[in-house]
Amino acid sequence: MKKFFSAVAVLAVVCLVPGNVVAKDRPFSFLAIGDLPYNADQATLLNQLVKQSKKERFEFLMHVGDIQGGGIPCTDTLATNIRDLFRKYPKPVVYTPGDNEWTDCAVDGGDPIERLANLRKLFFADKKTLRLDKLGVVRQSRHEKYAKYVENYRFTKSGVLFVVAHVVGSGNNYKPNDPKSMKEFTERNAANLAFLKESYIEAAKTDVKGVALVIHANPDFEMGAGEGFKDFLASLRGFLSGYNRPVVCIHGDSHYYRIDKPFRDANGKTFLGFTRIEVFGSPNVAGLIINVDPDDPQIFSTRPYYLKIKPKAP
Repeated sequence: MKKFFSAVAVLAVVCLVPGNVVAKDRPFSFLAIGDLPYNADQATLLNQLVKQSKKERFEFLMHVGDIQGGGIPCTDTLATNIRDLFRKYPKPVVYTPGDNEWTDCAVDGGDPIERLANLRKLFFADKKTLRLDKLGVVRQSRHEKYAKYVENYRFTKSGVLFVVAHVVGSGNNYKPNDPKSMKEFTERNAANLAFLKESYIEAAKTDVKGVALVIHANPDFEMGAGEGFKDFLASLRGFLSGYNRPVVCIHGDSHYYRIDKPFRDANGKTFLGFTRIEVFGSPNVAGLIINVDPDDPQIFSTRPYYLKIKPKAP
């Protein structure tokens, strides 16, 4: 009899350890932010918000791009400050670049292509910076053809597939009058489409419970007027037409906190299984708690996350 109870006890312990089926499919939460900081005051508040979040039970921090304000010099100092903030965070950081840190640097005389190369080196070369390997990421750069696209990656957690693709604001760097930009856009756009296709096939093959697509740009789901986003939207529309599980797109860019269903199929019918989640952005220093529950039919739920203000002493 003692041996029987010992075996049951051992089985109970095994069922609770990380990495098995029970633990793998448990609900979890993460904190999503973006379009921050745009100035020194926001940087101070963002540091406080991130420090506060370390005490929460978030599985990771997500930043959907724009780590500096637009129209200001794109310096190594600004980028390094955010790199160091991410590096000190105790959990993995899911980051995708925004337009302010590279595509828009030309406005102040910078070289966008040089800035993009610097971002890839600064944030992705050292695995200790974002610690994405703790999430078991699959990187597009594992393919020789796409070796430089270290910022495109995906991972599965609790049966949900997260796909991070480099799609940025300011038209996705689609600039017809700038041959250098068009070359960059054409190559990255092709890489993105290949990675999305590969990821969508993975979602269907492994029968995941839901998909979270993470980009920086607001690609204009309502009208799809921008040339730089048409291929991306067509790819997503094709996937949603044959996929019947919940899909969210988490993005920033237009600084307007909203959760809605703006995307339609070719016949004008709303994709009811698709939800857009746009994070807060400058001037609001706030985040979104995104909950993932694999046992909930909708999978994803959200609520705002604010910096707690200590009451002043009387």
